[in-house]
Amino acid sequence: MKALPLILLAPSEDKAPGGVVGRLTETQDQRWVRERLVALARAGSPEALKKAFEVKELALAKARSEALALCGAVPLLPALARYTGVAFQALDAATLPPATWTQVHILSLLRGLVRGDELVPPYKLKPAAIHGLKAHWRQALPTRLEALPAGPLWELLPGDSADLLRGWTRPRHTVEIFDASGRAVSHFSKKYRGLVARWLLTHQEGDPRKVLKGRLPGCQWAGVSENDRGGFALRLLVEP
Repeated sequence: MKALPLILLAPSEDKAPGGVVGRLTETQDQRWVRERLVALARAGSPEALKKAFEVKELALAKARSEALALCGAVPLLPALARYTGVAFQALDAATLPPATWTQVHILSLLRGLVRGDELVPPYKLKPAAIHGLKAHWRQALPTRLEALPAGPLWELLPGDSADLLRGWTRPRHTVEIFDASGRAVSHFSKKYRGLVARWLLTHQEGDPRKVLKGRLPGCQWAGVSENDRGGFALRLLVEP
């Protein structure tokens, strides 16, 4: 049987509200983050909270309220229903077979490595909000990463999220996104990472040679080379 493709995505700032109220199960590593986030929300000054969450006024009150709620029962939604940013809009997981949600894993600063069907509460968390947060996950993530099933792995991450995987040796494929003039696309790259993820899940194909034959709306494949992660980097050209 052909191994199914696996996809790594970054979380989004935008999140859907609501969900079924319940209590989060958590590992020791997840508890470390949650307890520090709750402590910040309880004792942090308005200036400290504003800096930590990088929001103000109503958005700041909401972020603080969500953090405080993590002490008890919270609204829970599957990760691929909770995250609603540009990449997740392009992925449009709601229109894919539910079984494919298990092939997506999201690098959450609150929960670590989260599978697409795993329950997630509403929250806001920036790396600078908790001292040592990124170092904590660099140390804690390898155990969960090594437990990922076999299959071609696609790292569809921006640089800050990819940095959390530094030192992980499992081979994985990446996608480099360029505009028609050959310049790297940064601001709109989230959309195209979502489109690539959708194609991989729709076609259940993770072989780079076959992915290169696929057609994505608004862009085209323009080449492939080896990357520094033991896999291949596919070059995606955004059409003008």
